[in-house]
Amino acid sequence: VPPSSRVDLQKRARSKWYTTAVVSRLKYVFNTKLRKYYSHAWNCNTTIYQEGRKLRSRYCNTRVCNVCTRIRTAKLMNGYVDQLMQLEGIEFVTLTVKNCIEDDLKCCVDQILKQFTLINRNIREKKGIKVSGIRKIEVTYNSFTNTFHPHLHLLVDKNSGSLYVDEWLRRNPDSNIKAQDVRKADKGSLAEIFKYTTKMVLRKNGELHFYLKPLNAILECLYKRRCFQPFGIVKMVSEEVDELDCVEYDDLPDDFGVPILWEWNECDWVYEGDTLTGYIPPEMEIKFIE
Repeated sequence: VPPSSRVDLQKRARSKWYTTAVVSRLKYVFNTKLRKYYSHAWNCNTTIYQEGRKLRSRYCNTRVCNVCTRIRTAKLMNGYVDQLMQLEGIEFVTLTVKNCIEDDLKCCVDQILKQFTLINRNIREKKGIKVSGIRKIEVTYNSFTNTFHPHLHLLVDKNSGSLYVDEWLRRNPDSNIKAQDVRKADKGSLAEIFKYTTKMVLRKNGELHFYLKPLNAILECLYKRRCFQPFGIVKMVSEEVDELDCVEYDDLPDDFGVPILWEWNECDWVYEGDTLTGYIPPEMEIKFIE
C-alpha cells in the first residue's frame, strides 16, 4: 500500500473542522441525551502523534463525526462492494413513507425496520425466493415543513426490487407510489448506499446551515441502531471505527528523530508554530438554526 499524501490530511482537517463546528453547538441543545456522545466527537483526532513518516490518533466512532464517517464509509465499501458484485441482477431500491413530525420519528423508524423484516421473510418463505443484499436506514430533515423523512435504501439481487416495492405498498397504502423507486444498480449506487445516514449540513445561498434540534433528534433516533444490515449470503461488516494502525504519509514535516504531538487549533494541527496540513476553511458563513 503506497503512503498517503498531505491531500488526505487536508481532507481529514476539513472533516475535523466541520465536526468541531457542529458538535460544539449540539452539546448544548436543550435536554439532549447525547451530550457525552458529542463530547467524544469533539475530542476525536484532537492530537496526532507523529513518529518518522507515520501518524496515529484516537477515533471517537460516532456518526456525528465526519472524520470517522469517512473511515466508516471506506471500511463498509471495502467489505461489502466485492460481495455485492458477485450477485446477479442487483437493483437499487428506495422505500419511503410519508414525512413525520419529531414526536413520531422513533416510532416511525421502528415500524419501517419491522415492516422490512416481515417483507424479507414473506419473500423468502412464502414466495420461495432467497434474496441477498443489504438495507440501510436513512433519515433526512425538511426545513420548509419541519418534518422528518425516514426511508430505506436497499441493494437486492435476482431483480427482486419490484417485489419489495409491491409488498411495501401493500403494507403501507398511504405511501406515495411515485416516491418508491427501483433501478438497476451500478457502481454509483453501490457507493451511494454507504454514504451518510443523515445530511449534517445544508448549503443555502452560499451559507452552511446546521439545523441543531432536528439533527439532534435524528442522531438520538439512530443512536445504537444498526443502520446497515446485510441479509442472505452477504456477510456482515462491522460499522465500528476501530483504533487504526499507524498510517504512513509521504510528505510530512521532518521530525528529526523526535516524536511530535500535533494539537488541533481551530482549523489545523499545529506544533511550535507550524501547521500539519495547511488547510484553510472555506470563506462562507456557518448559520446555526435551532
